[in-house]
Amino acid sequence: MGASLEQIVSSARWKVGSLRYNAALSLNNAGYDSDIYFGMTANPVPDFTLSAGIPFRLFLPIKKRIVFDISENPQCLFFLKTKKERALNNDFSSYLHFLFDRFYLRGEVGFSNVRERLSPELTINIRQKESNLGGLALWQVSKGASVAIQYRSSIYTYDNPPDGSFNIGASLNRREGLLSFTAYLQQISKTRFFLAAEYGSYAFSETVSRFKDSRSYGIYGGVEFLPAPEGRRDDRGIQGTINLGFKRFNILDPQTKDFSGLVGKTSVSIGVFKLTSVGGFFSRDLQFSAYSSLAYYIMTSYGGGISRLLSKKSRLEYDLSFGNGTYPSGLTGGGGPPPGTLLRYIYHSLGFFSQLRRELEFSLLASLGTRGGYAGIPGSKRYLIGFSLTYGVSPGGVPTLANPFSR
Repeated sequence: MGASLEQIVSSARWKVGSLRYNAALSLNNAGYDSDIYFGMTANPVPDFTLSAGIPFRLFLPIKKRIVFDISENPQCLFFLKTKKERALNNDFSSYLHFLFDRFYLRGEVGFSNVRERLSPELTINIRQKESNLGGLALWQVSKGASVAIQYRSSIYTYDNPPDGSFNIGASLNRREGLLSFTAYLQQISKTRFFLAAEYGSYAFSETVSRFKDSRSYGIYGGVEFLPAPEGRRDDRGIQGTINLGFKRFNILDPQTKDFSGLVGKTSVSIGVFKLTSVGGFFSRDLQFSAYSSLAYYIMTSYGGGISRLLSKKSRLEYDLSFGNGTYPSGLTGGGGPPPGTLLRYIYHSLGFFSQLRRELEFSLLASLGTRGGYAGIPGSKRYLIGFSLTYGVSPGGVPTLANPFSR
């Protein structure tokens, strides 16, 4: 992880003295949406939309052992006709990295205040405020083995929709604490195995939702397929992560049914020809319900796609994905969707991506989604077509573990 961070810092586009930074001007998903609420209203609400922002990231290395790392992403959401959905968002994160010969340590403080689609359960735009405090420590025990421990504390608060149709804050405002321990073994080039254990605690703020207070226990295992080193690209290699496990979710209220079962987050791609790769993904986990009388639902998503390089600077991608959510029985005393109801989704997406210049990226995107009806909400279709443009260098991410927190 330390080597990955050094590569991120050294590849920063601009520098002033020891300060290094990336910045970009981004215009995303500018185009036409046939229904911005995807069937949540009686009649479709079409509109022209776009999001624009100036994300940037600053690095301040100190003697190659300590790195201050700050990211800021202010964003404007624009709707041509639906003025009430216009919004200003902001996402801030700061990290303090410590790099040693066999140890990598990181502290994190982050804040976000964004208005976005709530979830597959309720496709309405809700403002979510989140604050995070966390840390990570990794020890390289030997050349082929390492262990890591990670902790994060998060506070989530939600604003209610202006029409008062749902009391989202009373249902979802909460504090989460997550702790994980991960062991890695890498004895084969470009292949890293891992085993992780995770503990979580969830405490809801409002009295009406205290029955959702819970504890979670999970164990995960899998393998990371690492990309080839820079300059030695292997078009036919395997990349991505297989990550599957078992979780027990203990709801403290004895009258609410617990959850135990398969969970995971897997995504892999395989180069089948020199310029063509295929991929697939699978995701399954528990999500807290926005309905005040429901504790949770189980969301499962899966799909695949194909990517074709058209030239050194452009590619074409197609993806097909499916999703469904299930409300188990024994979660509620009344109200909300009935047990067993499925949230069914099918998405087709097509994208063209091109590097027009060294610091200018363009993409053309189109998607078609179909959603099955539930809880008196009829099924619906939605299509989007638009483009994205980025000038500059995107901030990028931070080194992550193979098994990031599942929530």
